[in-house]
Amino acid sequence: MGRTKRERQPDLFDDEPVYPDTPGYKEGDTSREAAESMALRAGTLRRQAYDFILKHPYHTADEVAEALGETVLAIRPRISELRVNGWIVNDGRGVNRSGKAAHLWRAVPA
Repeated sequence: MGRTKRERQPDLFDDEPVYPDTPGYKEGDTSREAAESMALRAGTLRRQAYDFILKHPYHTADEVAEALGETVLAIRPRISELRVNGWIVNDGRGVNRSGKAAHLWRAVPA
């Protein structure tokens, strides 16, 4: 089950993954259930998003979602997880589908 860092800090001997290695949630059953339901796909989606950004830098999360044929609701959290883990960095500003400013992402090579 995913837990946020606010709820519990991991220690060096903790085998249970926490955010950002597993989908996080803020509060309430709905958020927790959504995170748990995404847990099995999150790693695959993170990898696909990272690979896309590595090959095609300077795209918004929405553009990554569109390129992967996924919803923004599935990809935006994966982008956040990649950022927190240091796999991608914000490198400019673009515009998302709603016309709002959005970060452009660039991968940090492994």
